[in-house]
Amino acid sequence: MTFLAFPFLRSQLCVRAWRWPSVLMSWISTDKYDIQASLGLPPEILGQKPYRNGSGSGVDDLPMTLVSKAMVTGGAGFVGSNYASHLLQAGHAVVIYDDFSRGVGCLRNVEWLKSHQNGKRLSVVNGGVADLESLSAAAKDCDLIVHAAAQVSVPKSISGPGLDFRSNALGTFNVLETARALETDPVLLYTSSNKVYGIPNAHLQEQEFRYDFEGLSNGVDETFPIKGEEPYGVSKAAGDLYLHAYSEQYGLKSVSFRCSCMFGPHQYGKEEQGWVAWFCIAAALGKPLSIYGDGKQVRDLLYIDDVVHAFDLATKNIDRVRGEAINLGGGKENVASLLETIAYLESLTNRKMHLTFKDWRPGDNKCYYTDCSKARELMNWKSTVPWKEGVSKTLDWVKSNVHEVSTVV
Repeated sequence: MTFLAFPFLRSQLCVRAWRWPSVLMSWISTDKYDIQASLGLPPEILGQKPYRNGSGSGVDDLPMTLVSKAMVTGGAGFVGSNYASHLLQAGHAVVIYDDFSRGVGCLRNVEWLKSHQNGKRLSVVNGGVADLESLSAAAKDCDLIVHAAAQVSVPKSISGPGLDFRSNALGTFNVLETARALETDPVLLYTSSNKVYGIPNAHLQEQEFRYDFEGLSNGVDETFPIKGEEPYGVSKAAGDLYLHAYSEQYGLKSVSFRCSCMFGPHQYGKEEQGWVAWFCIAAALGKPLSIYGDGKQVRDLLYIDDVVHAFDLATKNIDRVRGEAINLGGGKENVASLLETIAYLESLTNRKMHLTFKDWRPGDNKCYYTDCSKARELMNWKSTVPWKEGVSKTLDWVKSNVHEVSTVV
């Protein structure tokens, strides 16, 4: 079996005594969320293929057999549950830390993880990242922290900025303080957002089915200024800056990923967030779609397998990426507009979707896609799953889980 490598030794000459913690199986036991009750989920097991690159670039992608313990905040959500499954597949002990505020979809994701062949190595803690004491207790003995917990809806951040601040800015600060206090000297991966760039200062050209940048052939890179134009972007940018400061001042082995439009299985997308998955769900269930604006707005689509790969590479090569903020996206080759995505789904289902066009929402970008040159340079990473393939896979997952998905949305 290929295992994920954790480079926790500062140099090859350093000798460290490793402490192997026992795994405490703790399940959620609140009145509101009793996930011990059967939800009737099929025993799905996600088997990730091992990633390989032979670039000779100095990027470490060699497998190691070191088994360790990881905590994934927001581990019952889309990104967190997919990476937790990947860690379980590699034989690691995993602690899921989640407040389950996203509802039934999170419960279903935890049940899916429990059904994994290595599910006995999974612990679940019901808690929010605003609770430093609970967070610190859950992270005990962890060598890796993947911080995926967040308030993720731009519209909700505008209507309720206080919740957004507590979850994203304060929550990330608490995760950093937790990591700083650990004796294990953990690696910390943070899922930030392209929203830190706000609406990029670039001219646009309008085409028949999409907008595009004019004179910006590769998209937005990390040299663009941070100028979040809604509370969500500001709160995620605060996390970016704190991660850099903690790396500089305390030597924390942290890296921030400014992610663009991630999607894939186990994403219970909704109208206000996770639009690709929501479109797939609507296409499979025959639900109508509301389009805010003209539908020509574009994003570069990033399939979840490529996110998992990036996390692996960053963990193995933390000395190359520590303290950095790195763009992750599908790039220019995986740009699609809302209208183009809908047309492709209609071709897959042989059914027209009912669309209602509404006014633009505040803070909505007409055009954004990512220049991922820095990720290639530092980690030899690039997206490998074409957007149409990813959409097809996501639609297939929805179709295979129609009953479960329909009870969530």
